[in-house]
Amino acid sequence: MSRLTLLVLTLLVLPRVGAAQLPDLPTFGPNWVDFSYPKLFYGAQEGLTVGLYYAQVRPFGYADWDSPPPFRGSVALDGQVSTRGSRRLVLDLWFPQMVDGWRFGVSLAAARRAHRNYFGIGNNTPGEVDSLKEGRSDFFRSDHRRLYLRGELQRRIVGPVRVLGGFHLEGWRVDTLSGVTLLASDGLAGVDPTIGSNVFDASVRVGLVVDLRDDEVAPRRGGLVEIIYGAADASVAGDVSYTRTTLSGAGYLPLGNRVVLAARVLGQTMGGTPRIGSLYLIEFGDRPVLGLGGAGSHRALRDQRLLGPDKLLTNFDVRVDAFDIPTLATITVVSFVDAGRVFEQGQFELTTDDLKVGAGAGLMLRIGRAGLLGATWAGGPDGLVAQFHAAWTY
Repeated sequence: MSRLTLLVLTLLVLPRVGAAQLPDLPTFGPNWVDFSYPKLFYGAQEGLTVGLYYAQVRPFGYADWDSPPPFRGSVALDGQVSTRGSRRLVLDLWFPQMVDGWRFGVSLAAARRAHRNYFGIGNNTPGEVDSLKEGRSDFFRSDHRRLYLRGELQRRIVGPVRVLGGFHLEGWRVDTLSGVTLLASDGLAGVDPTIGSNVFDASVRVGLVVDLRDDEVAPRRGGLVEIIYGAADASVAGDVSYTRTTLSGAGYLPLGNRVVLAARVLGQTMGGTPRIGSLYLIEFGDRPVLGLGGAGSHRALRDQRLLGPDKLLTNFDVRVDAFDIPTLATITVVSFVDAGRVFEQGQFELTTDDLKVGAGAGLMLRIGRAGLLGATWAGGPDGLVAQFHAAWTY
């Protein structure tokens, strides 16, 4: 219910955004607008969370209002703190169309998730069994700290085809909580030598993007294909060495004016000696996600439910616009089926064996060009799972 609480509180805040704006802050120039809102929500794992989001945005003009990116550029500061020790501060610069033919972004973040899910490494790890949770509410939790600087540059070479290059510099620590936890047991068993240690993770990546979407926030037609190869080498920088290869493809097919069929398939493999903190990340151009499980990957699984070096994921959506005022607001009803699994290193294959499958439905609210909020509910291997969304899953 924590995700629903967040959705309700945010929807209550949005109609009052004008009243919530920080007073009389100067913008970067006459073509920029500022946007801010407070955050207040409750989650069973993190307790009460308060925060503030503030951004300056360079919108499109009348002539190019229908461009696929949501805006020319944005500089945003997002911070929050919870009563159970979690906190986050992110400075995000994203310029998808500030310079013709180029898109680039930089993120600097310091974050602590004091009770992040940890169910073990592998595809058949146990879920939260009631008998295990009695008196041990943090048995499947970990203390996850991240400090990272991430940058990416993309250049259009012809039509919808872009090349990308980027870097990711991160100091992470995946640590145990007090008492009996699964992570502590895995640490004693030698599952990963970096459990409880500070690790510097430095990687670079290159890739190819073919982007035919008509809209990057809520696509209705077209497709997106991405091939991304990343590498970390401890002999050059950092404490870990690995490679990461990610191939993903998504397509969108409109049926009339209100219905869109959407589908995605993704495969990711890792070589070398990746460690536990490196296994969470799933690469995408512009924005990576942490999975497998959660609003950005598999909506019928809890956040970070499956952890492993190799990943396979498929999604299928039917999206129906129930209410639509162009350029102002759209309410979309979505029904979906998600399936995915992880593999041991080097064992990736296209298969339907042992996939974790779930199905559900939800509501998504789009406001203006860039704003999107929603919630989904799905039944899957772990029962009913609710997710809060600040973007479409794909």
